[in-house]
Amino acid sequence: MKSFFLDFLYRPTVRKHILLVLIGCVLGILSYLFVGYAAGHGQDKFLWVGLLGICIAYVTYGVTRLLNAWLPWKSQSGGRLLAGIIANAMLAYVMVWVAERLYFLLSKNEIYLFQGESQLGLKILILIFFISLIYNVVYFALHSYYEYAKGQLITLQLERQQTELQLAALKSQLRPHFLFNSMNTISALLTKDTDLAERYIRQLASSYQYMLNNYKRKLVSVKEELQFVEAYSFLLKTRFEDSVQIDIDLHDLVLDSKIPPLTLQMLVENAVKHNQMSADQKLYVKIGHGEKKIHVSNNKTSRPKKVDSLHIGLDNIAGRYELLTHKEIEIVDDEDFTIKLPIIS
Repeated sequence: MKSFFLDFLYRPTVRKHILLVLIGCVLGILSYLFVGYAAGHGQDKFLWVGLLGICIAYVTYGVTRLLNAWLPWKSQSGGRLLAGIIANAMLAYVMVWVAERLYFLLSKNEIYLFQGESQLGLKILILIFFISLIYNVVYFALHSYYEYAKGQLITLQLERQQTELQLAALKSQLRPHFLFNSMNTISALLTKDTDLAERYIRQLASSYQYMLNNYKRKLVSVKEELQFVEAYSFLLKTRFEDSVQIDIDLHDLVLDSKIPPLTLQMLVENAVKHNQMSADQKLYVKIGHGEKKIHVSNNKTSRPKKVDSLHIGLDNIAGRYELLTHKEIEIVDDEDFTIKLPIIS
């Protein structure tokens, strides 16, 4: 039973209502003591002003929610603060006036709630205005802090998600299958062409150096990424010879734009992974631009029977673009397979 009661009290909705009742009741009684209390005159007035304070607290809470929807703090802070002060003060004053008249009509001795109607005017209005002012200033401060903390949390979550995507991209490049094929290629070249084997090793080392140096960066220049693609292209051409052709045609302005690291290489690798290559079935990959986007397209050959995929290629790239630019990549799957990447200036 005790546990159930504690769980009930700790519910957010219950705590909100308890807080509204306590604050309203306390402020109502304190305001009454400040404005018009006289000992021995109508002790039931404490109940009235307590209930009045609770009613004003709930009305203020409702008005605050409405104003938050109509006048967002983020875009109209000054107007929202002024509107809150005026609206809450006016409604509270009207409710006090109604309570004053209602108490006068219901009382047997025809007395006023605040010890005479003459005391209900300017003194109560000033008190209500200052309470409304303090409430709205404090609410604005707490709301601003909450939004700031929420923004910081969202930023950390996005950075963590971005890091996870970048690590996943790096992991896909460090998979054992690629290293195994590279070692086999090097082994074959050492018995045929030692100079080519040396170039292959240098390009392989250059590729991994780029991956390890840049995977933590959110963006790199397209020119830097293409240097990595050219090194990777050399590895592919050494392994598959003329069965794969990679054509790059980008304007200088595009070369100076930004791109998430490993993006172009992953798209080239995706084309190689999902198409068979031979003297009769050549794979053509083209990296170009148009419509303010970078286009990476390839023709379609026979699909390999077994495709080793970590299911992170296109999803990884799409996720990183969504986080960095709030834009989507475009996938066109018709005669050719094309990925269109938004240009990041």
